[in-house]
Amino acid sequence: MENDGLIEFYASEALICPRRIYFRLKGYPERWPEFVRVRLNHGINTHRALGKILERRFGFELEKHLVLRSEKLGFEIHGRIDAFREFPIEIKGKTSLPKAPYDYHLAQLNVYLRWSGADYGYLYYIKLHEEPMKIIKKLDLSGFPVVRGPNFKAFEVPYDGSLFRETLRHFYRVKKAYERDKPPEGWRSYACRFCPYRYLCYPDGHDP
Repeated sequence: MENDGLIEFYASEALICPRRIYFRLKGYPERWPEFVRVRLNHGINTHRALGKILERRFGFELEKHLVLRSEKLGFEIHGRIDAFREFPIEIKGKTSLPKAPYDYHLAQLNVYLRWSGADYGYLYYIKLHEEPMKIIKKLDLSGFPVVRGPNFKAFEVPYDGSLFRETLRHFYRVKKAYERDKPPEGWRSYACRFCPYRYLCYPDGHDP
């Protein structure tokens, strides 16, 4: 997509597979695998349930929209912060919790930190469940914004200027590929199983 001549990227695309971003920009239809659709629905429900608590109990604004624009680079970054007050909180529902934050989640949160001017933010990883309140009601919120509990991990993340510059370079390379009308190289990794554009890279259905 383009807005006033500027290509629109999403903060959630920070440091993800460049080929996936390219196909989205080109308007190819998304074809989510069915097992991913189920996870996405669980994730939406989890965001809503935890978001309501952050809003009502701690006064956070949910789904805060932001735009970072660079006329020089020819693109802008759009995002929606899951929860924002003086700092951003990003909620990630996962089938299994990571020992450390994923790089692309750090990059996404880092965009929010850049926009808000906050020194730090939080990544909350919560295990996906058909009934998310069964997980949420067991959380210890007494040390908020540090949250503890089973099936939950919270990471305090400082702003990283070098990571933000790396994110800009990543988007700029995709922009140049888009302008050349030539798909960039993809990751060809385990992540391909979860991609809505997998059918374009693997038309025969085989895994990478």
